[in-house]
Amino acid sequence: MTLQTAYSEANQRYLNRTKNSEVRHKAAQQFMPGGVTRFTTFHRPYPVTIIRAEGPELHDADGNRYLDFINNYGSLIHGHAHPTIVRLVQRAVESASAVSASIPEQMELAQLLCKRVASVEQIRFCNSGTEATMFAIRAARAFTGKSGFIKMEGGYHGLHDAVEFSISPPLVTGERKNTLEPIPTSSGISHNLARDIYIAPFNDTHAIENILLEKAQEIAAIIVEPVMGVAGIIPPLPGYLAELRRLADKYGVLLIFDEVQTLRLHPGGAQGLYHVEADLTAMAKIIGGGFPVGAFGGRADIMSVFDPNQPGHVSHGGTFSGNNITMTAGIASMQLLDKEAIDRLEALSSRLEKGLSHVIQKYNIPAAITRVGSMLNVHFTKLPPIDYTTAHATSKELGTLVHLELMNYGIFASPRGTWYLSTAMADSHIDETISGFSEVMQKISRVI
Repeated sequence: MTLQTAYSEANQRYLNRTKNSEVRHKAAQQFMPGGVTRFTTFHRPYPVTIIRAEGPELHDADGNRYLDFINNYGSLIHGHAHPTIVRLVQRAVESASAVSASIPEQMELAQLLCKRVASVEQIRFCNSGTEATMFAIRAARAFTGKSGFIKMEGGYHGLHDAVEFSISPPLVTGERKNTLEPIPTSSGISHNLARDIYIAPFNDTHAIENILLEKAQEIAAIIVEPVMGVAGIIPPLPGYLAELRRLADKYGVLLIFDEVQTLRLHPGGAQGLYHVEADLTAMAKIIGGGFPVGAFGGRADIMSVFDPNQPGHVSHGGTFSGNNITMTAGIASMQLLDKEAIDRLEALSSRLEKGLSHVIQKYNIPAAITRVGSMLNVHFTKLPPIDYTTAHATSKELGTLVHLELMNYGIFASPRGTWYLSTAMADSHIDETISGFSEVMQKISRVI
């Protein structure tokens, strides 16, 4: 059997079991481009329509059940409809949803986050991770008086224009097509913005220092995901983050950690896990308890650029920033995510990694797993990747087939191979998943 034949059969099984989703998707195409409102929810032949979700489970329009390992791309760390969060949010809705004034919940969540992340002395709320990184970069520019910044090739920091460069640049035979050239991720991004952007490979501090040697006088900040997310849950090499801290101090630039995904890894986020502190930190996802949220914070002297009492302060607003519903859910989410919960997630994730790895070895599949805490990624490469280039040597065709077959077996993982666990899961869910993954890999072994 060929890979194409295997995909055709998997696709037909998917079509047969999701007929109501297909009807709904076709109807949605009349009113939304591509039938979706988020590009991350789309995959071929069409995404399922989810009708109900509870704990670690999703149920689609055809009555199919899935174990959710996307968890809204990591934001639902406690799974769906956690009873404590639901109860508190229902109570909050009855009192106020959003008001143009200060509310106690803003202070409570701000204090909670500042206490957890040692480098964050002051914080402000916004509505998404995109806004969080946008304002972190703006703060760095305002504080330093410089406009340039360094980001990593394959690094994802949201959808504002400044960071929509070199997220998925083209590769030729495993090499970068245009070495270190900022490449717009899509049409509609002005090439003129590239003059302020410097690109370096992840896990390569020599490349960072080479840029700083030439351009430090123009660069406000280095922005980095402590663990690369969209690129495939790629961990930092030993000493990498500490060396970024040293270089930032040496050359007089700020260090921004994008902890939108990694805050889940430790009570103090990746900074607590790796014992490296940033000047500014972007947060989102888990701090909203399942509701739209973002936050950015850091050293008090830097954050003072947003103080409206200061002349020439940086403008920051947002109609729903710090709204009562999100703040209430966020407080509950972070209180539930104590050290015991994080340790339990680590145990579940380790169990899953070991099980998936055993299956991969059993069927001699050319795949590797990268994992940090409760985030992992299955790569169809022989070795675990260390940067964008090595991650994207993966077989896209094989990844597409595996994703579709996992869906057919009731395992809801992302098309790019990323898995996020939630506290709603138990050992039984992990074992069920390993069993389904084994069935899929047994089929895959026949076509590779």
